[in-house]
Amino acid sequence: MCAHYIYIPQDELESIIADLQAALNAKRSGVAASYPHAYPKAEVPVLVPEAGRLGIHVMRWGFSVTWRKDVLFNAKMETALGSKPSMWDESVRRRRCVVPSFGFYEPHKTAKHPSPKTGKPISDQYFFHMPDSDIVFMAGVFENERFSIMTTAPNQWMKDIHPRMPVVLRPDEADTWLSGDYAALADRSALRLDSVKVTA
Repeated sequence: MCAHYIYIPQDELESIIADLQAALNAKRSGVAASYPHAYPKAEVPVLVPEAGRLGIHVMRWGFSVTWRKDVLFNAKMETALGSKPSMWDESVRRRRCVVPSFGFYEPHKTAKHPSPKTGKPISDQYFFHMPDSDIVFMAGVFENERFSIMTTAPNQWMKDIHPRMPVVLRPDEADTWLSGDYAALADRSALRLDSVKVTA
């Protein structure tokens, strides 16, 4: 075997183990109970390239526009890459970021259940994560300290639940999104996602 490696000090290793265990628990239960959840308008950390490295920037989730009361928290990849001008063009060309997470939620497009609070029908929720990684990276764009998550057509693991999906990146694709041939990442058909139904 090798005769030289860099070891992780015990205090750091304990922290790493705690984080891994929390991620595993999140996968088993379908919810990351010990971690904060992000919703549109929340301020959360995203990864932004700066001077040849990745920097952590806290940004608000959702672009603010004058013609809509709510924020635009998703951007369609097809629109951003299309031939017609769109509000996303400049951000996609020059201001791409990576949104790190332990997974994301999507409502079922048809299945519903009674709300435990009101009794009214609400959509079933599903928690999605990658089977071979604890971390889920999502492609994003930003402007003026606000970001939006890029979405694309659903793949086979998503289409029966939701009509869209985030542009999920494998760890080795993050650099491609930030500095390479990012248009190729619109096709997520081969990217496997596991999901679990979340109980209310």
